[in-house]
Amino acid sequence: MTVRTKTTIFNAALLRTGHSDVTEGEGSGLWRALEANYDEIVRVAFEEGNGSYPFGKVRRTLTGRSEGDFGYSDSFVIGSDILHITEVFLDEIACSDIHEPWEVDAQAGTLLINASSRTVEVEGIKEGLEYTWSGKFAIGIQRKCEAVIKDVEEEFGEASAKDQDADFLLMKAGVKGSRNRSKSRVFNKGRGRITTARRTRSTRVMRSRS
Repeated sequence: MTVRTKTTIFNAALLRTGHSDVTEGEGSGLWRALEANYDEIVRVAFEEGNGSYPFGKVRRTLTGRSEGDFGYSDSFVIGSDILHITEVFLDEIACSDIHEPWEVDAQAGTLLINASSRTVEVEGIKEGLEYTWSGKFAIGIQRKCEAVIKDVEEEFGEASAKDQDADFLLMKAGVKGSRNRSKSRVFNKGRGRITTARRTRSTRVMRSRS
């Protein structure tokens, strides 16, 4: 069985839109368009899923502290392989549980936080973990890639239809992911952890320097 990768998703999208599959790095115009849009497609899908997808994640400790910015005392390099941060931990405690704000400086690729000498870890979506995705989520991303192809070919109506199909598939994947998590996670009554996590999620900001 073929292991799912970015390349297999690209080729599935190409074949489904009437094109021949290609070898990674061949440099065709369509392949370059897919490469240019893919990371953002995946990032936005996970962002809009709001934590409902249980796959594609890694957790790592950040080191190499430097002076912060935008009112934060500390800055840590995230790593270019992390597409989207889902949670930050200080001394193994989730920031959403202790109402600790943090931001991402998109241009510098850094996490901004008031760490106060605590160990900083991030949980995030890592590139190269397509093989862990659910089938519906993977097909949703493939449909987004098909929409890119149709957009390049100036078939805008078809591109819009594929975008809508992709959004539906990603929504269904998120619903299933939430159901699976609810079966395996138990919370003590009265702690309000889920409510707290959702309420404090608004403190996250993706900074982009002008």
